[in-house]
Amino acid sequence: MKGFRIARRLLTAAGIFALAAVGYVLIGKVYPFNWGLVLRYYRLFLMGLFVTMKISLISIVISFFLGLLFALMRKSKIEFFEDIGGLYVWFFRNTPLLVVILLTYYGVGTIVNLDRFWASVIALSLFEGAYITEIIRSGIEAVPKGEIEAAKSLGFTNFQVFASVVFPQSIRIALPPLIGQFVSLIKDSSLASIIALGELTMMARQVGTRTLASFESYLIVAFLYIAITTIISTLGRYLERRLAIP
Repeated sequence: MKGFRIARRLLTAAGIFALAAVGYVLIGKVYPFNWGLVLRYYRLFLMGLFVTMKISLISIVISFFLGLLFALMRKSKIEFFEDIGGLYVWFFRNTPLLVVILLTYYGVGTIVNLDRFWASVIALSLFEGAYITEIIRSGIEAVPKGEIEAAKSLGFTNFQVFASVVFPQSIRIALPPLIGQFVSLIKDSSLASIIALGELTMMARQVGTRTLASFESYLIVAFLYIAITTIISTLGRYLERRLAIP
């Protein structure tokens, strides 16, 4: 079965590669690619890649802890905390990320003097944290009640029950959608170009302006995003297998 899955994936990858090659050849008949000129600016792409990875990794960490905090608030028996958690999720899940970035940079950033990088990190973390809140909350609710009651019957405190039983299992359950959300966060980081942060998309725009080869520039960016997200997804599947309940 495992060998069949590997063969199927290889066949799918080969098919996608073949289609991409055919598309490239057909486009090349009407569009003169100029890779040599674009690749002279490889340092700009590397700088953009570094900024993209930096903003993404920091935002992943912050958004995870925000999601955990507000998921616990959503599950709280104290109505005030539950309402605050619900309001947070409602606001950020119903506001476009582009608007959140602009509000953070031109609104909050003006008041507290935030630079482009940290305005982008805060906006991404708050936005993605709202989705992670619901993912973690669903994971907590999926933990079997019998295991919680068994832990309490052994004299565990509420904190011990959460730390030893609820949290580990909820994260294991929520891991697939969490990885998917982290992948979305990495792709969403491209919107930081709207405030001229020097991440991948912004650097591609600069290279395109200098070389008049915008198509090639954005193709490079697309390839880099595909490579990054594929690596993250592969690591996620590996973690799923390692953490799977025997």
